Amino acid sequence: CILGHEFSGIIVDAGEDVDQSLIQSKITCAPYVPCNNCSECRDELYELCNYKDGISSGTFTEYITIPKNVAEKGMVVLSNDCNMLELSLSEPVACVLNSVRKLNFKPGSNVLIMGAGSMGLIHAEILKKFGANKILVTDFNEKRLKVAQEIGACVANPQKTDLKEWVKEQTKGEGLDYIVVAIGAPEAVEEAFNYANNGTIINIFGGLANGSRINIDPNIIHYNEVKLVGSFGFTPNDFRMAARLLQTQRISLGKIITAHIEIESIKKAFEMSLQQETIKVVISL
Repeated sequence: CILGHEFSGIIVDAGEDVDQSLIQSKITCAPYVPCNNCSECRDELYELCNYKDGISSGTFTEYITIPKNVAEKGMVVLSNDCNMLELSLSEPVACVLNSVRKLNFKPGSNVLIMGAGSMGLIHAEILKKFGANKILVTDFNEKRLKVAQEIGACVANPQKTDLKEWVKEQTKGEGLDYIVVAIGAPEAVEEAFNYANNGTIINIFGGLANGSRINIDPNIIHYNEVKLVGSFGFTPNDFRMAARLLQTQRISLGKIITAHIEIESIKKAFEMSLQQETIKVVISL
Protein backbone atom coordinates (compact mmCIF):
# COMPACT_ATOMS: atom_id res chain seq x y z
CA CYS A 1 0.00 0.00 0.00
CA ILE A 2 1.44 3.37 -1.08
CA LEU A 3 0.45 6.33 1.07
CA GLY A 4 0.00 9.97 0.10
CA HIS A 5 -2.72 12.04 -1.55
CA GLU A 6 -1.33 15.60 -1.71
CA PHE A 7 0.90 16.22 -4.71
CA SER A 8 2.09 18.24 -7.67
CA GLY A 9 4.06 16.90 -10.60
CA ILE A 10 4.94 16.95 -14.28
CA ILE A 11 3.02 15.00 -16.93
CA VAL A 12 5.43 12.60 -18.66
CA ASP A 13 2.92 10.64 -20.76
CA ALA A 14 -0.75 10.76 -21.76
CA GLY A 15 -3.29 8.24 -23.02
CA GLU A 16 -4.36 8.10 -26.65
CA ASP A 17 -7.58 10.04 -26.07
CA VAL A 18 -5.90 12.75 -23.97
CA ASP A 19 -4.52 16.07 -25.24
CA GLN A 20 -0.87 15.26 -25.98
CA SER A 21 0.14 18.91 -25.62
CA LEU A 22 -0.24 18.45 -21.86
CA ILE A 23 2.95 16.38 -21.74
CA GLN A 24 5.66 18.22 -19.76
CA SER A 25 3.03 20.45 -18.13
CA LYS A 26 3.30 21.10 -14.40
CA ILE A 27 0.08 20.14 -12.64
CA THR A 28 -1.63 19.47 -9.38
CA CYS A 29 -4.75 17.34 -9.12
CA ALA A 30 -7.49 16.54 -6.64
CA PRO A 31 -7.06 12.99 -5.30
CA TYR A 32 -10.77 12.36 -5.85
CA VAL A 33 -13.69 13.88 -7.75
CA PRO A 34 -17.48 13.57 -7.31
CA CYS A 35 -19.83 11.69 -9.64
CA ASN A 36 -22.09 14.76 -10.14
CA ASN A 37 -25.16 12.48 -10.31
CA CYS A 38 -26.01 11.26 -6.78
CA SER A 39 -28.37 13.02 -4.38
CA GLU A 40 -25.49 14.64 -2.50
CA CYS A 41 -24.03 16.02 -5.71
CA ARG A 42 -27.45 17.30 -6.81
CA ASP A 43 -27.57 19.16 -3.48
CA GLU A 44 -24.07 20.55 -4.27
CA LEU A 45 -22.56 18.59 -1.37
CA TYR A 46 -19.88 17.30 -3.71
CA GLU A 47 -17.46 16.56 -0.87
CA LEU A 48 -19.98 14.02 0.48
CA CYS A 49 -20.49 12.19 -2.84
CA ASN A 50 -20.94 8.45 -2.26
CA TYR A 51 -19.52 7.51 -5.66
CA LYS A 52 -16.23 9.38 -5.82
CA ASP A 53 -13.66 8.46 -8.44
CA GLY A 54 -10.03 8.86 -7.50
CA ILE A 55 -6.37 8.11 -7.99
CA SER A 56 -5.98 4.44 -7.13
CA SER A 57 -2.41 4.52 -5.80
CA GLY A 58 -0.79 6.76 -3.21
CA THR A 59 1.42 9.65 -4.26
CA PHE A 60 4.59 8.90 -2.26
CA THR A 61 6.15 7.50 -5.42
CA GLU A 62 7.92 8.68 -8.56
CA TYR A 63 5.07 7.98 -10.98
CA ILE A 64 1.30 7.86 -10.61
CA THR A 65 -1.54 7.37 -13.10
CA ILE A 66 -4.41 9.84 -13.09
CA PRO A 67 -7.64 8.42 -14.57
CA LYS A 68 -9.16 10.51 -17.35
CA ASN A 69 -12.32 11.32 -15.35
CA VAL A 70 -10.25 12.54 -12.40
CA ALA A 71 -7.99 14.60 -14.66
CA GLU A 72 -10.94 16.24 -16.43
CA LYS A 73 -12.67 17.23 -13.18
CA GLY A 74 -9.77 17.72 -10.78
CA MET A 75 -6.54 18.58 -12.58
CA VAL A 76 -5.12 22.11 -12.64
CA VAL A 77 -2.37 23.00 -15.12
CA LEU A 78 0.21 25.28 -13.50
CA SER A 79 2.54 27.96 -14.75
CA ASN A 80 6.18 27.03 -15.37
CA ASP A 81 7.39 29.39 -12.65
CA CYS A 82 5.03 28.16 -9.92
CA ASN A 83 6.22 26.97 -6.51
CA MET A 84 5.69 23.23 -6.86
CA LEU A 85 6.29 22.58 -3.16
CA GLU A 86 3.46 24.89 -2.10
CA LEU A 87 1.17 23.77 -4.94
CA SER A 88 1.51 20.19 -3.71
CA LEU A 89 -0.58 21.33 -0.74
CA SER A 90 -3.56 22.45 -2.81
CA GLU A 91 -5.65 19.66 -1.26
CA PRO A 92 -5.33 20.73 2.40
CA VAL A 93 -5.89 24.35 1.36
CA ALA A 94 -9.05 23.20 -0.45
CA CYS A 95 -10.25 21.48 2.73
CA VAL A 96 -9.79 24.74 4.64
CA LEU A 97 -11.70 26.68 1.97
CA ASN A 98 -14.59 24.25 2.47
CA SER A 99 -14.34 24.83 6.22
CA VAL A 100 -14.45 28.61 5.80
CA ARG A 101 -17.48 28.29 3.54
CA LYS A 102 -19.28 26.13 6.11
CA LEU A 103 -18.66 28.89 8.66
CA ASN A 104 -20.41 31.36 6.35
CA PHE A 105 -17.42 33.58 7.13
CA LYS A 106 -17.77 37.35 6.91
CA PRO A 107 -14.85 39.82 6.79
CA GLY A 108 -14.29 41.79 9.99
CA SER A 109 -15.14 38.82 12.20
CA ASN A 110 -13.29 37.43 15.22
CA VAL A 111 -12.09 33.83 14.95
CA LEU A 112 -10.58 31.36 17.42
CA ILE A 113 -8.60 28.47 15.95
CA MET A 114 -7.96 25.68 18.44
CA GLY A 115 -4.83 23.88 17.30
CA ALA A 116 -1.73 25.21 15.53
CA GLY A 117 -0.91 22.19 13.44
CA SER A 118 -0.65 22.59 9.68
CA MET A 119 -4.42 22.74 9.16
CA GLY A 120 -4.98 25.25 11.95
CA LEU A 121 -2.21 27.43 10.53
CA ILE A 122 -3.62 27.21 7.00
CA HIS A 123 -6.92 28.42 8.48
CA ALA A 124 -5.07 31.38 9.98
CA GLU A 125 -3.36 32.21 6.68
CA ILE A 126 -6.60 32.04 4.67
CA LEU A 127 -8.75 33.88 7.20
CA LYS A 128 -6.16 36.66 7.34
CA LYS A 129 -6.36 37.05 3.55
CA PHE A 130 -10.16 36.91 3.66
CA GLY A 131 -10.33 39.86 6.06
CA ALA A 132 -10.77 38.51 9.58
CA ASN A 133 -10.57 41.18 12.28
CA LYS A 134 -8.93 39.12 15.03
CA ILE A 135 -7.47 35.65 14.57
CA LEU A 136 -6.76 33.88 17.86
CA VAL A 137 -4.81 30.61 17.91
CA THR A 138 -4.29 28.28 20.87
CA ASP A 139 -1.92 25.33 21.21
CA PHE A 140 0.39 23.69 23.76
CA ASN A 141 3.33 23.72 21.34
CA GLU A 142 5.29 26.96 21.65
CA LYS A 143 7.11 26.49 18.32
CA ARG A 144 3.81 26.22 16.49
CA LEU A 145 2.42 29.22 18.31
CA LYS A 146 5.43 31.22 17.15
CA VAL A 147 4.61 30.37 13.53
CA ALA A 148 0.96 31.35 14.09
CA GLN A 149 2.17 34.66 15.46
CA GLU A 150 4.38 35.18 12.39
CA ILE A 151 1.33 34.61 10.20
CA GLY A 152 -0.46 37.38 12.07
CA ALA A 153 -2.47 35.63 14.78
CA CYS A 154 -2.70 36.42 18.48
CA VAL A 155 -1.59 33.30 20.33
CA ALA A 156 -1.97 31.67 23.73
CA ASN A 157 -0.96 28.46 25.46
CA PRO A 158 -3.93 27.05 27.45
CA GLN A 159 -1.50 25.76 30.07
CA LYS A 160 -0.33 29.30 30.78
CA THR A 161 -3.35 31.47 30.04
CA ASP A 162 -6.92 31.92 31.25
CA LEU A 163 -8.45 31.58 27.80
CA LYS A 164 -11.84 33.05 28.69
CA GLU A 165 -10.26 36.27 29.90
CA TRP A 166 -7.78 36.26 27.03
CA VAL A 167 -10.53 35.96 24.41
CA LYS A 168 -12.46 38.78 26.07
CA GLU A 169 -9.37 40.97 26.16
CA GLN A 170 -8.27 40.25 22.59
CA THR A 171 -11.73 40.90 21.14
CA LYS A 172 -12.30 43.97 23.35
CA GLY A 173 -15.39 42.36 24.82
CA GLU A 174 -17.00 41.63 21.45
CA GLY A 175 -16.46 37.88 21.69
CA LEU A 176 -16.02 35.35 18.93
CA ASP A 177 -17.98 34.99 15.72
CA TYR A 178 -16.39 31.67 14.77
CA ILE A 179 -14.45 28.86 16.42
CA VAL A 180 -12.57 26.25 14.40
CA VAL A 181 -11.65 23.09 16.31
CA ALA A 182 -8.60 21.92 14.37
CA ILE A 183 -7.76 19.23 16.94
CA GLY A 184 -9.01 15.66 16.76
CA ALA A 185 -10.08 15.48 20.41
CA PRO A 186 -13.64 15.36 21.84
CA GLU A 187 -12.61 17.45 24.86
CA ALA A 188 -11.53 20.25 22.51
CA VAL A 189 -15.03 20.37 21.02
CA GLU A 190 -16.54 20.53 24.50
CA GLU A 191 -14.10 23.25 25.51
CA ALA A 192 -14.99 25.35 22.47
CA PHE A 193 -18.44 26.00 23.94
CA ASN A 194 -16.76 27.75 26.89
CA TYR A 195 -15.61 30.51 24.56
CA ALA A 196 -18.72 30.79 22.40
CA ASN A 197 -20.58 34.08 22.19
CA ASN A 198 -24.25 34.53 21.25
CA GLY A 199 -24.56 33.29 17.68
CA THR A 200 -21.04 31.85 17.48
CA ILE A 201 -20.54 29.17 14.82
CA ILE A 202 -18.31 26.27 15.92
CA ASN A 203 -16.83 24.02 13.23
CA ILE A 204 -15.56 20.54 14.07
CA PHE A 205 -12.76 20.46 11.51
CA GLY A 206 -10.42 17.96 13.17
CA GLY A 207 -11.53 14.37 12.63
CA LEU A 208 -12.41 12.37 15.75
CA ALA A 209 -11.92 8.66 16.37
CA ASN A 210 -14.87 6.41 15.60
CA GLY A 211 -17.17 6.11 18.59
CA SER A 212 -16.14 9.46 20.08
CA ARG A 213 -18.72 11.21 22.26
CA ILE A 214 -19.04 14.81 23.43
CA ASN A 215 -21.03 16.27 26.32
CA ILE A 216 -22.48 19.73 25.76
CA ASP A 217 -25.22 21.81 27.34
CA PRO A 218 -28.03 22.00 24.74
CA ASN A 219 -29.27 25.23 26.31
CA ILE A 220 -26.21 26.99 24.91
CA ILE A 221 -27.32 25.97 21.43
CA HIS A 222 -30.97 26.81 22.13
CA TYR A 223 -30.85 30.07 24.07
CA ASN A 224 -27.58 31.47 22.73
CA GLU A 225 -28.18 30.22 19.18
CA VAL A 226 -24.68 28.77 19.02
CA LYS A 227 -24.35 26.66 15.88
CA LEU A 228 -22.30 23.47 15.66
CA VAL A 229 -21.26 22.43 12.16
CA GLY A 230 -18.73 20.11 10.60
CA SER A 231 -16.69 20.17 7.44
CA PHE A 232 -15.01 17.34 5.59
CA GLY A 233 -13.05 17.25 2.37
CA PHE A 234 -13.50 19.70 -0.46
CA THR A 235 -15.34 20.35 -3.71
CA PRO A 236 -13.76 20.66 -7.18
CA ASN A 237 -14.29 24.42 -6.98
CA ASP A 238 -12.48 24.51 -3.62
CA PHE A 239 -9.53 22.69 -5.18
CA ARG A 240 -9.33 25.01 -8.17
CA MET A 241 -9.53 28.06 -5.92
CA ALA A 242 -6.82 26.62 -3.65
CA ALA A 243 -4.47 26.13 -6.59
CA ARG A 244 -5.24 29.64 -7.86
CA LEU A 245 -4.58 31.24 -4.45
CA LEU A 246 -1.25 29.44 -4.17
CA GLN A 247 -0.20 30.03 -7.77
CA THR A 248 -0.93 33.76 -7.61
CA GLN A 249 0.75 33.90 -4.17
CA ARG A 250 -2.34 35.42 -2.56
CA ILE A 251 -1.59 32.99 0.23
CA SER A 252 1.77 31.54 1.20
CA LEU A 253 2.60 28.32 3.01
CA GLY A 254 6.29 29.13 3.36
CA LYS A 255 6.08 29.41 7.15
CA ILE A 256 4.01 26.22 7.43
CA ILE A 257 6.29 23.99 5.34
CA THR A 258 9.02 23.47 7.91
CA ALA A 259 10.83 20.51 6.34
CA HIS A 260 11.61 19.34 2.81
CA ILE A 261 12.69 15.70 2.63
CA GLU A 262 13.83 13.64 -0.36
CA ILE A 263 11.71 10.55 -0.95
CA GLU A 264 14.66 8.26 -0.15
CA SER A 265 14.52 9.59 3.43
CA ILE A 266 10.75 9.37 3.82
CA LYS A 267 11.08 7.32 7.02
CA LYS A 268 12.79 10.33 8.61
CA ALA A 269 9.83 12.51 7.60
CA PHE A 270 7.40 10.24 9.46
CA GLU A 271 9.65 10.17 12.52
CA MET A 272 9.85 13.97 12.56
CA SER A 273 6.07 14.23 12.33
CA LEU A 274 5.50 11.71 15.12
CA GLN A 275 7.89 13.59 17.40
CA GLN A 276 6.21 16.92 16.52
CA GLU A 277 9.58 18.34 15.48
CA THR A 278 8.00 19.98 12.45
CA ILE A 279 4.68 21.33 11.21
CA LYS A 280 4.34 20.25 7.58
CA VAL A 281 6.83 18.00 5.83
CA VAL A 282 6.90 17.99 2.02
CA ILE A 283 8.39 15.00 0.21
CA SER A 284 10.08 15.46 -3.17
CA LEU A 285 12.06 13.41 -5.69
